Amino acid sequence: MMLEDKEQQIDDIMTSFRRINHTFHQLMARDAEHLEITPTQLMVLRKLSMHPDIGITELAELLHLGNSAASGVVDRMVKAGLITRQRSESDKRIFNLAMTDKGREIRERSRQALKERLQPLKMMPAEDAAELLRLHGEIMKIMEQGRDLKKL
Repeated sequence: MMLEDKEQQIDDIMTSFRRINHTFHQLMARDAEHLEITPTQLMVLRKLSMHPDIGITELAELLHLGNSAASGVVDRMVKAGLITRQRSESDKRIFNLAMTDKGREIRERSRQALKERLQPLKMMPAEDAAELLRLHGEIMKIMEQGRDLKKL
C-alpha cells in the first residue's frame, strides 16, 4: 500500500469516529433538551446510576472534567433538585452524590428514549458487534501508545 493510501486510511478512520461521536452527542443533546436539562447533567445522571454514592472527584474523572467544572454542574443539579450532596459517614471531609426521585425519573425517561432509538443495533449480528468492539479495543491501544509517547 502506498504512503498516500495509508494516510487516507488514517483520515478515513478518524473521520468515521468523529461522525459517530458527533451523532452520539446530537442524540444526547436532543434527549437532554427534551428532558429540560443539559447534556452534561444527563451524563451526570447516567454516571450516578452506574456509580452510586461517588464523590465529586470520582465524578469529574468519569466525565473527563476538572473538579471545579464538575463542582459547578453538581451545584446547579442540587439547586434543580436532581441530586443530593451528603457527607460521607466514614470521612466527614467528603460529600457523596446521589440522585433524587426527580433525577431518577429523568434518568429512566432518558434510558427508555435511548433504548428505543438504538434498538436497531440489536439487529446487528453478534459476530459483527464482537468484531467491532475488538477493533475499537485495538484502535484504543494504538491511540493510547501514541498519547503516551514523549514529544521530541
